[in-house]
Amino acid sequence: MTPDMFIVFAVLVVAVVLFATEKLPVDLVAILVMSVLLVAGIITPEEGIAGFSNTATVIVGVMFIISAGLLKTGAVNAFGAVLAALGKGSIWVNVLIIMGIMGVTSSFMSNTAAVAVFIPIVIGMAKRNRISISKLLMPMSFASMFGGTCTLIGTSTNILVSSIAETHGQKPFGMFEFTPLGLIFFLAGSAYMFFFGARMIPDRRGGGDLTDAFAMEEYLTEVILHAEAKSVGKTVRDAPIVHDLDLAILSLRRNGILMGLPEPDTVLMEGDVLLVRCNVEKIRKLEEREGVSLKPKFPLRDSDLNSEQLIPVFWPF
Repeated sequence: MTPDMFIVFAVLVVAVVLFATEKLPVDLVAILVMSVLLVAGIITPEEGIAGFSNTATVIVGVMFIISAGLLKTGAVNAFGAVLAALGKGSIWVNVLIIMGIMGVTSSFMSNTAAVAVFIPIVIGMAKRNRISISKLLMPMSFASMFGGTCTLIGTSTNILVSSIAETHGQKPFGMFEFTPLGLIFFLAGSAYMFFFGARMIPDRRGGGDLTDAFAMEEYLTEVILHAEAKSVGKTVRDAPIVHDLDLAILSLRRNGILMGLPEPDTVLMEGDVLLVRCNVEKIRKLEEREGVSLKPKFPLRDSDLNSEQLIPVFWPF
């Protein structure tokens, strides 16, 4: 075994261990692998950074941009409300709806991005219909993988393989070249998950105090808008306090009445109290804003988070 072969083998072993144990973030491990191979002279600098300009990498990145756009426009929230209404009263109807929607969606966008978009929707469906979240999240995850096998852009693996084939002089795969075999995988896998897999998933329901379990008091605060606040008279979508700080509004209280999660077109008024989720740095920036004041730290109860009036899908403005 040559020194170069030994180095590559050692790097692979360490990388697999780090990926499996998750001691370090996946992206950091990947960068470290590239760096070690570059420093050792195993690969050239051009080869090391070639992946960043790879077609597969660019396409996956674009898919995440599209997903973020769907979130920003509110399409996700509206869609989640419709799905929750359709699946009301039956866990199996919910599972069937989620797997069908995820299969179709994952066929035409990155399945990873699709899961990222649908996680808040599925959590919202589970909360509204009083279903164990695990009973819906697991079928959603598998349906996204099954659906991703149906088209070229359904999963980054297909895109990468097509790109490698093209690099070696082969004809790239067509958009629907995977579809016949992919549909077999999707139908067979979904049928198993619906009739057998979902029934074996433990019914995991959160116990104890939710605010203590997730340390929510460190990230939730109430913001009061005064007359001189620049956000007064602006819609939630265009309000400087939301737009500039990228806050997540959980509820709006006006004249003592809890209005729940405000729509993007809701006009903010003097005296509105916004329950926002943010980190410590954003809280400091809030304190510096003219016309805005923060309520003193207050204890949150489970009832504050489980209220029927609060929609459990966060709006990432």
